Amino acid sequence: MLIVPNKRSLCVSICDIMRKKDVTTVIVLAGASASGKTEIAKKLYQAYGYTKCITTTTRNPRMNEVDGKDYHFLTEDVFLKLVNEHAFYEVTSYNGYHYGIQKKDVNVQGVVIVDPNGANALIDQAKNDVFVVYVETKEEERKKRMISRGDHLDQVYERLQHDANVFKRENFKRIDLVLTNEAHSLDELAEDVHEAYQSYLKQHQINT
Repeated sequence: MLIVPNKRSLCVSICDIMRKKDVTTVIVLAGASASGKTEIAKKLYQAYGYTKCITTTTRNPRMNEVDGKDYHFLTEDVFLKLVNEHAFYEVTSYNGYHYGIQKKDVNVQGVVIVDPNGANALIDQAKNDVFVVYVETKEEERKKRMISRGDHLDQVYERLQHDANVFKRENFKRIDLVLTNEAHSLDELAEDVHEAYQSYLKQHQINT
């Protein structure tokens, strides 16, 4: 019988792995549904050479999503088997599906997309070795984006209600950069992340 351990027990020390891979920090992107965090991440990969830490999930692929590129799409049985094998740094559940970051998917100069619980777990484990970016967008704009990408209306309202409670700033133990994704282009937002991250690296190197 597969038993999902307590989420805290899954957050093994990411710091040791980072040091072994010579990773100074990992960029953590967090934001509500349709805030634009995934598109900003894509710009970071394309323009600045950051690498994607692919999230594993039990939800079904959306239109144009590719297994092994956008997410690792697994059945619940396979996902829970990996949980019991301690394959994840962090696991969370959202909208009836499981999400997690597998140890094998943490990359040099990596970008991780998580919810506040995931961000806090990484902060607890890695301290200053994570750079936390919070992406915020007005609810009405996020609603339009979710509808335009084909989400069912009942799911849209459910996610908006859920995110209103979960993605409050006070739910994060630390935020290093706040991005408002409304008037600026994705290129500009990615540049803001890159420049702030580079400044963080310099400060971190000086302080250590």
